[in-house]
Amino acid sequence: MTRQGWGRAGAAFLAAACLALAAPAARAEDGPIRVGCSITETGPYSPPAVFELQGYRLAAEEINKAGGLLGRKVEIVNYDDQGNPSTAVQLYQKLIYADRVDLLLSPYETDLMSAVAPLVTRAKKVMPSLGANVDAFQGQFPYLVQAITQTPRYMGPAIDLAASRGYKTIALLIQNTQFPQQLARGIEQEATAKGMRVVFKESFPPTTSDFSALVLKAAETHPDVIVGATYLADSEGIVRAAKAQNINAKMFAFSIGPVEPEFGRGLGNAANGVFGTTLYFPSLHTAGNAEFVAGFQEKFGRAPDYHAAVAYASLKVLADAVRKVGSLDQDKIREALLATSVDTVAGHFQLSPTGLQIGYTSYVLQWQNGQQALVWPADQATVAPELPHGAW
Repeated sequence: MTRQGWGRAGAAFLAAACLALAAPAARAEDGPIRVGCSITETGPYSPPAVFELQGYRLAAEEINKAGGLLGRKVEIVNYDDQGNPSTAVQLYQKLIYADRVDLLLSPYETDLMSAVAPLVTRAKKVMPSLGANVDAFQGQFPYLVQAITQTPRYMGPAIDLAASRGYKTIALLIQNTQFPQQLARGIEQEATAKGMRVVFKESFPPTTSDFSALVLKAAETHPDVIVGATYLADSEGIVRAAKAQNINAKMFAFSIGPVEPEFGRGLGNAANGVFGTTLYFPSLHTAGNAEFVAGFQEKFGRAPDYHAAVAYASLKVLADAVRKVGSLDQDKIREALLATSVDTVAGHFQLSPTGLQIGYTSYVLQWQNGQQALVWPADQATVAPELPHGAW
């Protein structure tokens, strides 16, 4: 072959090689936008976490029905972290460096979010976070933005309801993990502001299953209100112990546990009269809520709880930020999120300059006749609260 022939062949070969090398990139850009997270699908914290995953999935489905994001479909990539922080770190490493997902979403529960925060920050990946504690949103993890009501605000309305009835004293039972500990400090501050006193305060390990001695010890101080900074299993355990020992405070209120349908199924009639704080309720007249409730019920066969609502809203808000930016540039997406002020199904989403949620608030529900009912604040309530707590 002549030198000229070799030149033509070589040029053709190089052109083909370049096309072959470019093809995967082109296919990646035409493929789905992959959105990664770990979620606690098994273990004691799984009931609320599964609600979050379902909220993410419904949001992704709706985004795709509306034409996708940047002209591409959205695909959720999720793994089960089993509620283990070290497992969550390994899974986010896989999502970021092996799966090379385009966007990140938050795991459930503050301890897991705190565990992955340094990794997410080093990777410079934006993550709307469902960790409620305020510590991570003071500037040290700039790629995290808080997509849930901050912890100190959780129990404020429940304390306000108790104060409105003239109750003066509180016994505070606290699971010894990050979220309940910070929540307890917020409860004490709210109580002091309302002229109430915490007359008993004690923490317990998250592995506690028998609450008899703790509840009896709290009852010896004769509190008007027994409050639990808790999750589902321990709130159920405290109620069982109170019933078994016929402890009759005027009001029982807990975080997390009573918002879950499992609370009523697990306790039966003992759930009636118990209060819980929630960040959302299906009856709220928030933006798009009626459509969200109908869509969630149709897809999953049950009503959404607040975990589903904040997760759904977080992906919708993230998608809007991507649209505004017009790309997957993480720094630009972060700036767009920090500038966001928008009404969602979970309320008004707005952030401080360091990514702390300053818009969302909370509400009070009560189990009445085997059902959850929104009872406070009064202007949002569907029924009146039933107080004081009756005999078991």
